[in-house]
Amino acid sequence: METTDPILVHLSPQIRGPIVLAAGILCMLSYGVVYTFGNLLPYLVSYIRWQIDPKKTAGEMIWLQTIMNGIPFAMIVGGILERKLGGRAAALIGSLLYTLGCFASYWTVKMSYGWLLVSFGVVMSFGQGIAYNAVLCTAQRWLPNNVGLAGGLIVGGFGCGAFILAPLQTTFINPLNYSVNKDGYFTQEDLLERVPSVFLVMGLLFAVFQTIGLTLLGEPVENPSIEDEPLLVTPPTESSLQEMLCSTTFLMLFLTLTFNAIWVQVTSGLYKAFGQQFISSDIFLSLIGSFSSIFNCASRVFWGLMADNSSYQSSMAIVCTLGAVLMWLLPFVKSIGDQWLFMATICLMFGCVGGTYSLLPFATHRCFGRAHFGLLYGAIQSSITLAGVITALLSQFILPILGYEYLFLICGGFMAISLVLTTLIHFTPYALIREIEEIVVSRRQSHFSHSS
Repeated sequence: METTDPILVHLSPQIRGPIVLAAGILCMLSYGVVYTFGNLLPYLVSYIRWQIDPKKTAGEMIWLQTIMNGIPFAMIVGGILERKLGGRAAALIGSLLYTLGCFASYWTVKMSYGWLLVSFGVVMSFGQGIAYNAVLCTAQRWLPNNVGLAGGLIVGGFGCGAFILAPLQTTFINPLNYSVNKDGYFTQEDLLERVPSVFLVMGLLFAVFQTIGLTLLGEPVENPSIEDEPLLVTPPTESSLQEMLCSTTFLMLFLTLTFNAIWVQVTSGLYKAFGQQFISSDIFLSLIGSFSSIFNCASRVFWGLMADNSSYQSSMAIVCTLGAVLMWLLPFVKSIGDQWLFMATICLMFGCVGGTYSLLPFATHRCFGRAHFGLLYGAIQSSITLAGVITALLSQFILPILGYEYLFLICGGFMAISLVLTTLIHFTPYALIREIEEIVVSRRQSHFSHSS
């Protein structure tokens, strides 16, 4: 594709798209620290109990993950900035907030849990939301006919960040492979003293990745395509933004992400704390986080390709079914006590995590078109905050009373609800209109090919 970007214009047209995709993936690697929260949680809660509040529990700390998963409307702001300033400028603003928030956490974790919520939670999450949307929109413009693949590759980078960060965190904080005490907390002072400095190490790594990635994150000059020509039906892209936001299609996608995100946040936030009940090696648990991130990353590309070649509906139905079954099986895995079976289960679950976050942007693009994609997907992503609040309430109040077994039973049920919504979305207006539009486009392309 053609471009007027001052850096990409000097590259061969054949490699511009792959270069931008690689740059976007590199940026996304740095934004994916949220998927290391489960690995960081035992260290953070142990440090806070040591220095600030000896009564703090892991369940209460889930509120930090809630904020890290998304600030309401941050992605909408990212969509607005991307449209007004361009992808690189919008991503730069978000990246600066994100990385500065990480550096600031070196001091805030020593002050109070509240200040850590502000720096590692609010500031970083707001920056991440802006940058995430800007990078995703830019990448999809380079592959307009394969948005599932483009989205899968980009969000795959987001999911794969833990592959680098989780072992980095554990190697830096716990190089001697200390185990937690009977209550599930670390008490070794040499380990605890290293906890604040991990934020400086991560911040430096983020700065390097983002500097390289943003330098090459240019935009193409988009050419009109057959899909932009008038069709026999009114396409969704001609509807107003307000009509799209008020549609049942939008509502079903919003609710699907809400219920899936509850499942995702319980999976990513508590898998290590749950595993510590029957696995003593901290390094092995960190290894689970690292390998599961590979499944998170690769599955996003896999699900994106599957959606391109089949449909959102069939792909998401598999994700929801598999996710529910695997979560319901976790208590059985604990009863067996096999650490390798636990690793396999968590890795497969993270494969479903990748499916959720690659299929929802694909569905948004397919149902509503690309004109308002950034704003609409940003609005859908705001459901993650609602999911985070529900997750935190479940973790703080239900987990201590009923235990992990009942918490997993409830969260598996949320995925079952998403399965029902996925089955019904086919009957909503924008899904139907888009399906008719694609049939007309396909016939027109077939007619043009025969004519030529």
